[in-house]
Amino acid sequence: MFYPSIFVKDNLSFESHSYGFSGQSKTTSVSTSSTPSSPPPASKLQSSKSGLVNDISLSFDKESNSNSNYVAALKEWAIVCKAAEDGNQVLLFRKGGIMEYRNGFELKHKNFFLFPTFEHQSMESIREEYKKELENLTKQHEQKDLNLTVPNDSQIFPDTTTINSFVEISYFNEINDINKLEKLEKFHIWNLDYVKMRFNYNPKKPLFLVLLRTYKLKDAIKIHNKPEWSGCKSWIQIDLKDKALEAYFKNDLSQSFEYLKSISIPSIDDGTFNNITEEIRGIV
Repeated sequence: MFYPSIFVKDNLSFESHSYGFSGQSKTTSVSTSSTPSSPPPASKLQSSKSGLVNDISLSFDKESNSNSNYVAALKEWAIVCKAAEDGNQVLLFRKGGIMEYRNGFELKHKNFFLFPTFEHQSMESIREEYKKELENLTKQHEQKDLNLTVPNDSQIFPDTTTINSFVEISYFNEINDINKLEKLEKFHIWNLDYVKMRFNYNPKKPLFLVLLRTYKLKDAIKIHNKPEWSGCKSWIQIDLKDKALEAYFKNDLSQSFEYLKSISIPSIDDGTFNNITEEIRGIV
């Protein structure tokens, strides 16, 4: 059985999901087994400068519980989502979007959907071998826009986004040395110039590395877009009452994601992902 570890820095907290964490000291393990464990006592997760968890009683803020009617999705380039689904991307680098400039990026969830976006995708920012794939995705997206239908009331039919995958975070840490980025290049599809630019953007805020395990959904989920999801923000909240989610989500988000894992296919097998995790932790 594969058991990744998660380390969270800079007083970031996870929202209202029962995570099934277990541990005894500063290191907290996350079980990926299909049987969810009982939720731990409520508290806010704190961390030390070393990146190891100080407080293993992980769970929920009062503020987090107020969002229990929603499931999280992280906006990311469509080409990156596709690469993650194909097993070619296991890392994200985040500082936060323009609308999050002051506080920076916050890691709020252990499990979340990848929400593909075509905003700000750049051919110049990805490695050569993925440019053709980006071109194909862009053409498909443009064709979809051309095929928008107009119903009898003459209002444009709401646009939709197709979600093909969700992820589970297995490691999280700060990148404090720009030279480490070159050693991590094979774990993502961006080129080195782009990730260095991300490192130098808003220099008062650290660049965070997020190691994720991607699961491809058996059946894609089509979500109707909302105006409040537009713009440069990292997280969006999808209403659990959305008809597209009814088959997957009931009352307990953690159990729902466990169910999703049981009917989904991991992009990378357990043994390979375990080796990748150890190599990345050794670099960081």
